[in-house]
Amino acid sequence: MNNETKKTETLIQIYKEDPVRDNLRALVHQMRKTLFLSPAILPNTPEAEEFRRLAKEKKGEQLTLPKEAAPIPSILKNKDGITFFPIYTTVEQIPKEPPYDVLMNVPFQSCVGVVMNGSMNAEGIALNPFTDNLIFRKELLEALHREDEAMRAGAKPVKLTPEQMKIAMRQKAEFQEFPSRIYKEGPSFVQQLSDERETIVNEIYQNAYGNPEMYPYSEADFSVMPLDISDELLLVRVDLPEVKDSAQLCHRVYVTLNPQNEEIHYFTVERGRKKGQNNLCGVARDGRHLEYGEAPVEGAEIQRIMDIIEQQKEQTS
Repeated sequence: MNNETKKTETLIQIYKEDPVRDNLRALVHQMRKTLFLSPAILPNTPEAEEFRRLAKEKKGEQLTLPKEAAPIPSILKNKDGITFFPIYTTVEQIPKEPPYDVLMNVPFQSCVGVVMNGSMNAEGIALNPFTDNLIFRKELLEALHREDEAMRAGAKPVKLTPEQMKIAMRQKAEFQEFPSRIYKEGPSFVQQLSDERETIVNEIYQNAYGNPEMYPYSEADFSVMPLDISDELLLVRVDLPEVKDSAQLCHRVYVTLNPQNEEIHYFTVERGRKKGQNNLCGVARDGRHLEYGEAPVEGAEIQRIMDIIEQQKEQTS
């Protein structure tokens, strides 16, 4: 899941809770910058069969799909027999049945084109049909197509509301700016975080916002607690402003440092999809979003993090 996908999922939840025109426009504006997943099957051609064989033989390698093996996107029918083109934000959203041969990364504009050219006889797009189930019918897609044309002609882009901007900037801080500084500056920054505490966290969030007039927090909204667990583990717990929105934001962040080998980890406790659910996640050095399952009760979070670090150590030894 990259950052554009995370922003899209945030705006999906905002629109579902408050389905007004401005929220829909903000969601569609973000979807135009997002790659979606589309499961597809390969045709029964000799070239497709050869590609299947080669894919199994060279699993994990990047292969070029021959033109004669052009994938056929999946379709869905609702209870009224109306056909939709399903697209998904993440692999976890896609059901395991029926099986598919390939998983395509498709820009939203291309998804719209698939429906509008009539080749699938689809009446619209179904976004995350088994969870969010947002339906974009042909009439709306035609309007979006006209809007795209207007934007290419120089129309102004859609602006986010102050609340949407607040969520987007928090996500930028929690999933980009904070972990980026941790990994880039290394142990010296972790020590600085341990010493300067709320001051430096507040600075990270201010930098993410950019505009001081829009910044809604102060140092008092953060709480930083460094813990010397052992000679091999310094852990810094960072409590963040309360998460009231349905967006994917962090309740807490845990930064860990092994002073002996300078190994660093960035863990997050995030709001889950279901009400009241929290997930233990993280951000890797290369920016990948990591998921470790549902978070334990607050008092057991540190032990769970220590277990993950120990498991990773065993796997690499």
